[in-house]
Amino acid sequence: MLRLQWKLDLIDKRAASLTANPVTMYDVEAGMEHGYDVDFLRVRLHGEYRHEASRYVYRARGKRPGYQLITPFMDKSGFIVLVDRGFIDQRMLEAPIESDTRNPEGRITITGITRNRASDRNLFSPEADTRQGIWYWYDLVGISASMPDNLLEGYEGPEPITSAMFVQLEPGGEPGTGKWPDPEDLKVELPNNHLQYAVTWFSLALVLVVMSWLFIRKRREEHASAEA
Repeated sequence: MLRLQWKLDLIDKRAASLTANPVTMYDVEAGMEHGYDVDFLRVRLHGEYRHEASRYVYRARGKRPGYQLITPFMDKSGFIVLVDRGFIDQRMLEAPIESDTRNPEGRITITGITRNRASDRNLFSPEADTRQGIWYWYDLVGISASMPDNLLEGYEGPEPITSAMFVQLEPGGEPGTGKWPDPEDLKVELPNNHLQYAVTWFSLALVLVVMSWLFIRKRREEHASAEA
């Protein structure tokens, strides 16, 4: 029951984050340094994309194969943030249509949700195809290490630090038009089976109590019959 309440509180907290006032990347990093849970915080970034250094994480949307477009963002507070800008159809990677692609240039403001993707990999995740810049899980370390040497070209400010959090762009969270990339609708989808677990275990405990009572009653009856 304690786990059930913990999960309900977590779901409520994340749902509230979707409409909360956005914080800065500096706030996120400071919270992480002090041990706070900074996953699923609404954050606003000011800076510019490095589109030429975009990478791709393979994902299917329904039955449509494609990729999540990951583009590094130079935040003016001194952080390089890997931004998950949304889904692109597999065909768009092979033959992009410029009129359908959104590539905001220059200094812009974007808004999204921080995401800790550390547990995204499983035993069946293939190794990255670094030649084509394609990953099969959200490998923050590997994607960061693949950034080109000229990533900081034109950047003015303190030596930037790569954030330990991805930022998932919210719908309408960046300027520009174009169908692709298509950000996912931000919603809280956490499995919550703790109520079923509680019902199952309490039911098993009740069955055990009844069976124990029946066993004890039978033994008492047998003992009374033997004495008679």
